[in-house]
Amino acid sequence: MFTELRIRNYRLFKDLAIKGLRRINLFVGRNNSGKSAAVEAVALATVPYVPFQLNLERGMKAPTTEYAFESYLRSFFRDLDADRKIEVTAKHSDFGIRTCRAIIIQSPITSVLADRPTPELIGKLPSQIVFAVRMEEEHGRYLQYQTSLEDKGLSLAESKVSTPPPYPLSLEYVPANLNLGEPVFDRLSELRREKRTELILDVLRHIEPRLVDVPEVQTVDGVPNLFCDIGIGKLMPLGLMGQGLARVLRLVLMMESASQGDITVIDEIENGIHHESLFNVWQAVGEAARRRDKQVFATTHSYECLRCANDAIDSNDLAIHRLEVDGDRTTRCVTLGPEAVEGAISNGFEIR
Repeated sequence: MFTELRIRNYRLFKDLAIKGLRRINLFVGRNNSGKSAAVEAVALATVPYVPFQLNLERGMKAPTTEYAFESYLRSFFRDLDADRKIEVTAKHSDFGIRTCRAIIIQSPITSVLADRPTPELIGKLPSQIVFAVRMEEEHGRYLQYQTSLEDKGLSLAESKVSTPPPYPLSLEYVPANLNLGEPVFDRLSELRREKRTELILDVLRHIEPRLVDVPEVQTVDGVPNLFCDIGIGKLMPLGLMGQGLARVLRLVLMMESASQGDITVIDEIENGIHHESLFNVWQAVGEAARRRDKQVFATTHSYECLRCANDAIDSNDLAIHRLEVDGDRTTRCVTLGPEAVEGAISNGFEIR
């Protein structure tokens, strides 16, 4: 698991240190304090080719011109200043320190990405603007990625992979805005085949007590969709049963079906979920995280969500991280361990 995180020049952060990470990490704070950016940085430290996916999840469309591409890339940098280098350093309990660095460079690409004594030629691309990301581990192993407007995505840099590459931590990311797609359908079908749906049904029934079974995938006019049996003689489309049921389904599917040791990031975990169901959701997340050795990073605006997390999760597994922005726009993180969380809640800990 990650135990510490340091973020430099990513989004709104100049230099933010986060310590005391545990199995379940819940980020709170006022609007625009950087909660989503903090868990994005966790994703970046896990799988360095995710930045474009994160922008898409925030509603930013992929650029179509060179000028738009450069502006698009600048959104990752503090104050949109691409002369700075993004650096996210994470300390892992098993694999030591890994650092992700990202810069914007020109083609032909000759750059010292990781402060190395000699320049490294990444390759000459048709596009002039290139976003380069390098993931290093403390023992000298690294992976390097690049993207250009022509690529429309990140690809492995030419001949720049050490042997062996850094340990490939895996990532599950659930954005604030719900999107049920093929991965959800595939996972649900797989769990149904393996008869591992009992826990999923139990959690979903706290949202919709009429459910007879977990939703099933059916194809209508060539398009797969989810339908629910609620005992009325016909199957009901999931889309007609509210965002809460769909979001909880995605959360529990993610926790139950992903591989051991995943890093799981959930932005605004309470979205669409009634406060009376939050305890059961947190209980399912906590149990799956411990059973499958996952580490969870989530954000919330909800005081009820914080209380339910504290009630549902073992105190030794939970850490609350509050982000605070000072007058000079410097962000700091106040972390509460198990001995402080209960007292903070009792005294009306401010999270909004």
